[in-house]
Amino acid sequence: MDPQNKEQEELEEILLPEESLLKPGTDLKPMSAQEAQAEAEKAKLAASDHIQYNKDIDSLSKQDAPLEDSTQPESKPKKKRLIVELLIWAGITISIVLIIQNFIFQAFYVSGSSMEPDFHNNDYLIISKIPLTQYDIGKFFGQKNVSVNRGDVVVFRYPNAPETFFIKRVIGLPGDRVVLKDGVYTIYNTEHPDGLALSEDYVDPQYVTQGNIDEVVEQGKLFVSGDNRSPGGSFDSREWGQLPQENLTGFAVLRLLPINTLKFITGHSYPNE
Repeated sequence: MDPQNKEQEELEEILLPEESLLKPGTDLKPMSAQEAQAEAEKAKLAASDHIQYNKDIDSLSKQDAPLEDSTQPESKPKKKRLIVELLIWAGITISIVLIIQNFIFQAFYVSGSSMEPDFHNNDYLIISKIPLTQYDIGKFFGQKNVSVNRGDVVVFRYPNAPETFFIKRVIGLPGDRVVLKDGVYTIYNTEHPDGLALSEDYVDPQYVTQGNIDEVVEQGKLFVSGDNRSPGGSFDSREWGQLPQENLTGFAVLRLLPINTLKFITGHSYPNE
């Protein structure tokens, strides 16, 4: 090989990158071929490290990106499912409350004194609607009257003002002849052709029931009266007539408040009936 060509080849192998060249105004120092070779190797290593660093940064960026993208789309469906589930449970709860209130039980506060001494103003009562639900079903099979007993305490809509609720006691059933004379209710029917004088021990004995009544209770109706028999103490069937059974709201079954008077309420049983 030509010595001149060999020298040229060695010079090409030890050429330094452009960024390692001295800038104008920099002092020059002579460098041997071995030193130049070493500096070239350092420059190559530095360049390769820089390239690897950039690759690592790009790799990390690509790994992080899917995590951000994957969490956001999943969180939205989860929130949506949670809202849907809450709405479903709210609908179920409201439906249960409405079913109970309209067909099984309902709460009422007593307003007024027409049922004293047994029931007082602001007593908190639970009424049962089960007999009315049974009646609504039974009508399709020919049932003509609600299953009600004499002495039951009932809550109903006042016939002349349906937005107002009354609480009274059942005195006369469909087919009964109800007679009120000298302060005593007497019931005439097939079981008691000679009459059954009602013993009303729930009435304050200092008062005498006022009025003169002699009438037959129609099918689908009831004769009701308040327990308060003081003058003007109760506005009931003695004044406004018989109660249509479709106005019934329910039967008093439990007094919750006041807590010291908590008790289950049962219809009154009259002797000899």
